Amino acid sequence: GLFLNPPPSPRLPDPGGQYETRYMEQLLNVLRLYFNRLSAALSVLFGPNGGAELQNPHAMLMSNQDQANAGTTVANFLTFNQPVITQGIEVRNTNEIWFEKAGEYLVTFTLQVTNRDNAAHVFEVWAGFNGQNYPLSNTRFDIPARKSTDVWSHIVPAITGIFTVSDPSTEYLTIKWWSNSTLVFLEHYAAGTNPTRPEIPSVIMTINFVSRL
Repeated sequence: GLFLNPPPSPRLPDPGGQYETRYMEQLLNVLRLYFNRLSAALSVLFGPNGGAELQNPHAMLMSNQDQANAGTTVANFLTFNQPVITQGIEVRNTNEIWFEKAGEYLVTFTLQVTNRDNAAHVFEVWAGFNGQNYPLSNTRFDIPARKSTDVWSHIVPAITGIFTVSDPSTEYLTIKWWSNSTLVFLEHYAAGTNPTRPEIPSVIMTINFVSRL
């Protein structure tokens, strides 16, 4: 894949005070070089493979670990230990998502939330920006009581939003969550048998570049 950058505008030669063959040759050479670069850039976009040759920042992040509730007065961080795809996006310190390019990003994630208590509880999840809470980003879910002593109650919240990155060197995204019970947590399930079934991650997040600023 290629990053498509527009060719810089050419610097035209100084025409001087009168017509000169040398000036016309220089001008034509500059314009020829510029249009060759422009044609090469456009061929990436409109060539046989079209957009398949372009490369936009994107990521798919997961966790194959249980994520416990540290306490009923604590904001827990989503953590990621299984980056499936990372193109121009990386995870630092297990919970910070950093971006190489400024722009608008579509962020979508799902959570495997489990309640092991025999009473219903509250679960909330929201975004963090540079370590601070992002305004108006919280969502509340009420998780039913468990079904039985060995069948827990589950919900799968699906959250989507647009995250704006103006300065990639200082700005990063985190996702936080809270519950009023330590028996509510994010659960990972091992692979199943009869029939063979894949693992269930505790969190799945996808990120796609939408637009430049």
